[in-house]
Amino acid sequence: MLPRSLLVCVLNLLLLTEVYGWSHVDRDQFESITSGNEVSLVAFVAVSSIPSLTAGLIELLADMPPRFVKPWTEPSKALESEWLSATARSQNSLISIDCTIESELCKKHEIISYPAIRLFLGDGQEKRYRGPRKASSILQFMNRAPRPIISNVDKSNIKTFKSSDEAVFIAYIPDEEGHLKSTFTAFAKRHADRFTFGIASDPKVAKTEHMQFPSIVCHKASEGGQEAFSSHAGLDALEKFLETATAPTIGEFTRRNEMKYMKAGKSLVYYFTSSDDDRTVYNAALKPLAKAYKEYLNFVTVDVAEYGHMLPNLGLAPNSDPALAVFNPMYGQVFPFTEDEITPKAVESFVVNIAQGKVQPLGSQAPPTDGHTEL
Repeated sequence: MLPRSLLVCVLNLLLLTEVYGWSHVDRDQFESITSGNEVSLVAFVAVSSIPSLTAGLIELLADMPPRFVKPWTEPSKALESEWLSATARSQNSLISIDCTIESELCKKHEIISYPAIRLFLGDGQEKRYRGPRKASSILQFMNRAPRPIISNVDKSNIKTFKSSDEAVFIAYIPDEEGHLKSTFTAFAKRHADRFTFGIASDPKVAKTEHMQFPSIVCHKASEGGQEAFSSHAGLDALEKFLETATAPTIGEFTRRNEMKYMKAGKSLVYYFTSSDDDRTVYNAALKPLAKAYKEYLNFVTVDVAEYGHMLPNLGLAPNSDPALAVFNPMYGQVFPFTEDEITPKAVESFVVNIAQGKVQPLGSQAPPTDGHTEL
């Protein structure tokens, strides 16, 4: 058996070398970068790995420091390519910390799951990122950071401003509408980490854009449309407007929105994939179907790397990619899609058959007495 001190040295070497292409910084570098830049984005990951260990070594590891027994998470490894892509496309500081090595630093910042992405501002503020682990979404989040919570919009910048984010809210309101402006400001402060906000006070701008004055409009670049809200309602009404206006026809299932989907009172149509290109093709093909059944179903895409653990519980093979299943949160019913090809026609037939009771949920032994009329 190796002496304890020698084993620790070996483990340290393994932890330092098996990092899957990441270029991590240590605690001192982290402190220097986050305090010396106005905006820094940090990925806290757990990617170091230890080769297969003998039973004796495993027994000895039981008394080792906690950093030797942290899980080496697949989502952390999956983030690597997206993070490196975002780093290459950004002029801001994007760095990473391996929590299997810098365990005390990660504990200080309350990192309890991996990967965790945090935004650090030069004034000491720290903000959590809960969006998709994709380069485009990460960069959008970072690009919002230096902007004011509310930007001034006029005829010179409205065209570019409307397309500056996935969802951009513009309040077309005159300067004398003090109450509405303060309400919109409070609304923007709540959601500035997720969306972009602006105010256009010139009535000529509203006229050019064919908008009521006053009104609040959500411009959606990816969907190619807009939603208008024309009233002097309060924050609660604006919150409801935001929820409906920003809801994509086919959303992406993330940590931030998973509970919202579970509590929405609709069945979920999960589409698992690891490919951005495949996700784009699926979204374009299934969008008409998702619109047609939006009253009863929420269509979502799921990143296999981050949520692959869900596959067996949905009756799908552990490494399925792509894969599709329907889940009814209200009754806990699971309907795995078993056809060879996932096409709009096949998916529509599948959900219709579920609604008519022709497809039984996973584990069901006998046909129900009536169909799943609302899935």
